[in-house]
Amino acid sequence: MVEVYFYLPAGHVENAVECGVKLSDWYSKEIELDGGIRKCLSALLNPRDDMKKYMSSEFKCLKMEIMTKYCYIADGLLYKTGLTNGEAMDMYLRTIVPVEKYSFGYFRLPECLVVSTVIGDYVSILDKRLDSPVLYNNSEELYVGNIMEDFKEKYNNFNDALLYSFFLKLAQNGAYRVIVDEDGGIAVFIDNADEKVYTIRIPDLGSY
Repeated sequence: MVEVYFYLPAGHVENAVECGVKLSDWYSKEIELDGGIRKCLSALLNPRDDMKKYMSSEFKCLKMEIMTKYCYIADGLLYKTGLTNGEAMDMYLRTIVPVEKYSFGYFRLPECLVVSTVIGDYVSILDKRLDSPVLYNNSEELYVGNIMEDFKEKYNNFNDALLYSFFLKLAQNGAYRVIVDEDGGIAVFIDNADEKVYTIRIPDLGSY
């Protein structure tokens, strides 16, 4: 079984807990899966992946337990891009995987495509205080953290390269001024607002 999260308008929640979440009523897209077009309900792996609804009083978060054979994981942000870009939509469709083959953190905003109605016995209202804890804050944070760790292992001085590029952009926008010591390989960035100083090693970006 897979535990996923699905937001409904508050007025529909009581009926969903009693009667289930009907695929025909709540599907949001139709996707080609396993050689056929399937109606899909788009759920989340983490309730905080939609903070707007998580904090809203107009929506309630349902926790649903679903058999793995009815669940696929796709890249939700790639789908949004694909609505206006055919190449991105092709990539979205190619990268959909069965839930058991998905590695957490692989997509920035994973969506769980549920291809079955969920009966009421497997639907409950999420209790944000007492429910089973989710092991990571949200999927985007996990995704970015994984990239950072991967690049730190892959590239020497990645932290310096990242900080130097970031501060250089701030300096170009006028928020910081910079003093460069070419011989020492150091750039000193000074915050124009509070005069705080940041000393950054200048990376050899051409070596990456």
